[in-house]
Amino acid sequence: MIMNAHHGYSKSPKVKHPEMNDVKAGDPLLVLKITEEDLEHLQRRVLEQKMEELFEEPSTYEDEEE
Repeated sequence: MIMNAHHGYSKSPKVKHPEMNDVKAGDPLLVLKITEEDLEHLQRRVLEQKMEELFEEPSTYEDEEE
């Protein structure tokens, strides 16, 4: 829910997007249900991504040519 006018958004805009005509103040715009299994899967994916990115970057601990 938009609480205050901010960066071009307004709580009560004069012109609404057609898909928002039936949305009333306080109605949820998005509902997301996450199971414990979904959360664990997401955490594994984030950890894997972090590990891949860690090994893609050059190490600051590698010996530099002098």
